[in-house]
Amino acid sequence: MTEIYLGLGSNLGDRAGHLKAAVRALEALEDSEVVAVSSIYRTAPVGDVDQEPFFNAVVRFRTSIEPQELLKIYLEIEQSRGRERIERWGPRTLDIDILLYGDRKVEEPGLILPHPLLGERAFALVPLLEVWPDARIGERSGRELLDGIGSEGVERLVRFDDCETVGIVGASSKSERYSNRAQRMLVDHGYSVAPISPLGNEILGVPGFRAITDFPDKVDTVTMYVGPGHQDSIVGSLIAACPKRVIFNPGTESAQTQERLLDAGIAVEEACTLVLLQSGQF
Repeated sequence: MTEIYLGLGSNLGDRAGHLKAAVRALEALEDSEVVAVSSIYRTAPVGDVDQEPFFNAVVRFRTSIEPQELLKIYLEIEQSRGRERIERWGPRTLDIDILLYGDRKVEEPGLILPHPLLGERAFALVPLLEVWPDARIGERSGRELLDGIGSEGVERLVRFDDCETVGIVGASSKSERYSNRAQRMLVDHGYSVAPISPLGNEILGVPGFRAITDFPDKVDTVTMYVGPGHQDSIVGSLIAACPKRVIFNPGTESAQTQERLLDAGIAVEEACTLVLLQSGQF
């Protein structure tokens, strides 16, 4: 198998969630193996289009699949996450680029390897050097290329393996609500979020869901912003979703709900999500 390096990027919707979904899809490919994934970085967008910052990562990957076939597979993965190619350098739910395919040089329609702009992109070089410190692009080292352009606008957020998916039960589009503040802070720390609310509406640009069991991916942690009087109707879906833990924020504590969750093997914690994030204890 050939060792290759893939660049992942997203700046629409659940940005960390799109990156995690891409890695899961890569792990499922035959004749292939995910060796390592870099941390998730927040990076400034490139070009003149006014848009949100990106989340970026690089995957170290081994495969027997040829480059053009890989390209087709990656386009399908992008489309599965709602990718639309509307404008060059524009926002996207998910972008996957083949940065390096061993020492192979390719110049074919739609595919040039090594990636022709790799040496100019700190958002790709920084995570690349994390998973391959001795990276070489052509005749030059990745470190030398990065020193030449600098790493301004590239901020490390979270180790990929520590990037939890957090269900926000009682999510709100109102900026003054604690659940809204928690969603903003979770995203700022690089986490994937799933807003859960009665309307199931989009909140802060992230698609929402009416029940946590409607969310298509695994939820690691739930942070509770629904009062005890309204928890009977949702505790069953919490147990079905089977997160590792449920955080009861101040004012949401319920001995009855907590007992049912504990009986189902789900850890419970009484704490303020905002404080946990601010103190680095989340």
